[in-house]
Amino acid sequence: MNYNILIVISIVICAIISLFISYYLALFIVGESSSFFKAVQLIIAVISMTTFYAPIKHILIKFMNLNEDESENK
Repeated sequence: MNYNILIVISIVICAIISLFISYYLALFIVGESSSFFKAVQLIIAVISMTTFYAPIKHILIKFMNLNEDESENK
């Protein structure tokens, strides 16, 4: 599998996880009727995306047996 496709897959997985986490955490913190709901949801989504991206990418690289050094040589 190509390294770039692996990165796209990890971004999509991370985005889906962040969507659910940010929605329910923002719903718990401020409530959906609050005017700050979308702002809080955005902040939580950015934080969770930066938190979960590297571990998901690392797990996918190990699962697919892909070396990062090989992908840079192509």
